[in-house]
Amino acid sequence: MIALASLRERWRSLLGTLLTLAVAVAVLTVCGLLLVSARPVAPDRYAASPVLIRPVPPAAPEAFTEPRPWPKEQAEALAVRLAAVPGVSAAVPVHRFYAQVLRSGSPVAGERDAYNWSAAALGGHVLAAGRAPAGSGEVVLGNALGVPVGARGELLTAAGPEQFTVTGTVAGAGIWVADEVARARGGGVPLIGLLTSADADADSDDDSAAAGVAAAATAVVGADGVVLAGDARGAAEPVGDARTRWIGMQVLSALSALGLFVSVFIVASTFAFATRQRERELGLLRLLGALPRQVRRWVLGEVVLLGLFGGAVGAPVGLLAAGPVARWLVRTGFEPASFIVLYQPGVPVAAMAAGVLVALVGAWAAARRAARVGPLAALRTAALDDRPVTLLRLLAGGATLAAAVAAGVAATRASGADLGTYALYAAMALVTAGSLLAPVLLPPAVRLLTAPFARGRGATVLLVRQHVATAARRSAAAAAPVLLCVAFTVLIGGMVQTTTAYYGLNRVTAANAAAVVVPDGTPGLSDAAVGAAGGRSALPTTLYDGVEPLPAAGITPAEHVLLTVSVGSLTALHRPWAAGRPDVAGPAEQAGPGVGSALPAGSGPERSAGPVVPVAVAEGFAASAGWVTGSTHPVFGPDGRPITLEVVAVLAGRPLPAGILLDRAAVRAMDPSALTTVVYSGQPVPESALAGTGARPLSAAAYAASGQDEDDRLVWVFTALLIAVSAGFGLLAVVNTMLMSTTGRAGDLRVLKLSGATRGQVLGLLAAETAVVVVTGAALGLAVAVAALAALARGLSAQLGVAVPMVIPWGTLAATVGVCLVLAVAAAMLPALGSGRATGPPASV
Repeated sequence: MIALASLRERWRSLLGTLLTLAVAVAVLTVCGLLLVSARPVAPDRYAASPVLIRPVPPAAPEAFTEPRPWPKEQAEALAVRLAAVPGVSAAVPVHRFYAQVLRSGSPVAGERDAYNWSAAALGGHVLAAGRAPAGSGEVVLGNALGVPVGARGELLTAAGPEQFTVTGTVAGAGIWVADEVARARGGGVPLIGLLTSADADADSDDDSAAAGVAAAATAVVGADGVVLAGDARGAAEPVGDARTRWIGMQVLSALSALGLFVSVFIVASTFAFATRQRERELGLLRLLGALPRQVRRWVLGEVVLLGLFGGAVGAPVGLLAAGPVARWLVRTGFEPASFIVLYQPGVPVAAMAAGVLVALVGAWAAARRAARVGPLAALRTAALDDRPVTLLRLLAGGATLAAAVAAGVAATRASGADLGTYALYAAMALVTAGSLLAPVLLPPAVRLLTAPFARGRGATVLLVRQHVATAARRSAAAAAPVLLCVAFTVLIGGMVQTTTAYYGLNRVTAANAAAVVVPDGTPGLSDAAVGAAGGRSALPTTLYDGVEPLPAAGITPAEHVLLTVSVGSLTALHRPWAAGRPDVAGPAEQAGPGVGSALPAGSGPERSAGPVVPVAVAEGFAASAGWVTGSTHPVFGPDGRPITLEVVAVLAGRPLPAGILLDRAAVRAMDPSALTTVVYSGQPVPESALAGTGARPLSAAAYAASGQDEDDRLVWVFTALLIAVSAGFGLLAVVNTMLMSTTGRAGDLRVLKLSGATRGQVLGLLAAETAVVVVTGAALGLAVAVAALAALARGLSAQLGVAVPMVIPWGTLAATVGVCLVLAVAAAMLPALGSGRATGPPASV
């Protein structure tokens, strides 16, 4: 009851803390609901198939690579056995290849794959008009594409634009061709769908019937695949959707972690400041006989009540916001279109509990300090901080500073995603260290900042200096949220711009060309686009060591000028294959001739020698995998057929398109749907030469500076989210701290007025002191961000081998400091405007 009465009396001073906790609980509720909802969903194209069979996936699903497909012959033999399972009416192997409808020469967004017509039944699709496709050049389209029966148009395939005639339409979206066409154009088989008989297990429900079919299918499939039924069919979602969902989970996890850190930081600094202002009140309690544990229990009781109030406000807000946020994540590309929110009642309860825990963690040190306040010491009315920093606080600040240095050193030596992680850890440790050591750092920093103005005749500078020096804890509490706000907004924005500069330099180094051709509305470049562009390129694909993916790429002799041979020779890279391999027969539309017809069907995961394929491997890959020139390695091709790789060269230097390089024609024969990522040309490419191919030209400089691709867009949206969370929490704390600070100094302001200062002079002094504290806190925050960014830039420079500039987002810095300054001054002025009407003795002298 005492804690509740105390909260009623001080609700204005703790309003900002309450809002901070409410926002934190709302953010945790939203992120928690979205995280538990982020589960794979079976694609609509398989909605009518209760049981799906897919090849064995890789051990590391975050590789976002399709499982090694079955060779066509093996899949068809397996489908025959599955069709004999009781309750199965049909077992349909899925054949697919890249295809995109062209309209007025531009690719239509949406469907990017064509399937065999028999697979349409797996999604419950039936003809709405027309007839099924019967031969080459005939397609059935979903009516969502808006192309009527009988219309002629163009499909963009891996070979290039091709004419087609629409023979039928179905409801929804999709592209289907005749079974024999899809079989010839596709590579391996990625999935087999089962359709069950209408009278199968008539006495049981659909789920139990599917479970019975799945159990029987598992016995048939054995080690050759994985049987999926029920919710497990979500594992068949496209790799692109899985990658998008993974990105969304990283975003939500980062927002949750940042929200927790910032809210704990702000609550800790706010309660430490509030407890410091209440030392006289606490001393009276001690004088009346209160024990230290009773004082501590009282302070923590207030905190628990505040956390519960914040949770009661934040949890409903989070529940209401989850739906709109989920739809926004889908629109921005952080979640696949199949994403929906699952409202779990445990999530808001857990978020409320986390809010109370955050409040307790943040206020624990303040409660301990309050319990140690002696009665006589607390009753002193002077505002002088005789011990602005305790030994424990000094040691903690030194420890976090050492941790920040260690994280910064680790960042300079890390690679990949670890670089940014260590830089963020360094910033968090530096922010914590800066907050702990602020009472020591702030007075000399203020003296340095105000030195150019100290020769004036007025007393404002002197008073500002003295107020900061005599009330170092109060000033540090006001500067801490500014430090946090500036540090994280500058760091996050700078990390994105610095890494963008890195990738730009990496692109320029790799290009070494006058022009670049990139996809325009397509997932990659067709052979027709590559031929029109000329220049150098690589055709990416995936080989498989058992079921584990091995990134590879096909090249021509033109790309040899970009390669540095460490051991061996590239002359053998493009020789005809051994083991009776016929010469590669040409484009994908002839798929069937070439490699595919010469490879054995295979009967499972066992490896056979297969044709011998000469390859060159990157030095790093060779060292890690133990591959040397002359060695042979049995693997599986992208079509699921066994082959044997013979290492003819080891390549030094970087960058390389993949760890394994082989003949481009070999890749095309095994992977008819492979698409080129980019083409580097020695001369400008006219746009007219690329018309209708889903490609556009860029200069090398424009490509290096390009921030328009999908990954860059997602990164910038992610950056805006992180900045909004960190800045939003920080600004709440700035306003709250300034309100509390000015309210606690009402007596000081009255003394100034009694000493002859005018109302304008008092407000001017208050504004000047607030501005100095904000600018000093911003300077410390900038120093934190610069230190972390310097470590990041150094690590990137070591990776690339050229100097990567550290980019400071000056615009973001100016905007953040400006907003902090305006809000802080306004929050400081608001209580002071009414101080002249207040009565009573001064609080301090």
